[in-house]
Amino acid sequence: MSDESLNQKCDLLLKEPEIRFAGFLDMMGNLVVGSFRKGLEPLKNETERKKMFVEAVLRIRTRQDFDENLGPVTYAAARRKNIVTFTFLVDNKVLFVSAEPNVDIDKTANKILNLCSV
Repeated sequence: MSDESLNQKCDLLLKEPEIRFAGFLDMMGNLVVGSFRKGLEPLKNETERKKMFVEAVLRIRTRQDFDENLGPVTYAAARRKNIVTFTFLVDNKVLFVSAEPNVDIDKTANKILNLCSV
């Protein structure tokens, strides 16, 4: 997928009121494309976000060790006090999404899957 196509998917996700951030990461944890919803104050600075992105990619790579027996992971989510984060493996990129803390994880994940045609 081209960066423009990935960027369009992020823009589409950011139109949803519960989505705070949408971005695609390469397999080294670098942000390829993505941003926060307009007018939103990030909870973490850029350095902390980079650490979070690297950790998300490492978790996805570790989970892949179990794909043969258990099947691939559709998505992973973490509910924290102030945010819910989602990760999805899309081709050779990781879609990283953060949402408001009160979302229904399964409904939001399915919405993301549908909007991004994952």
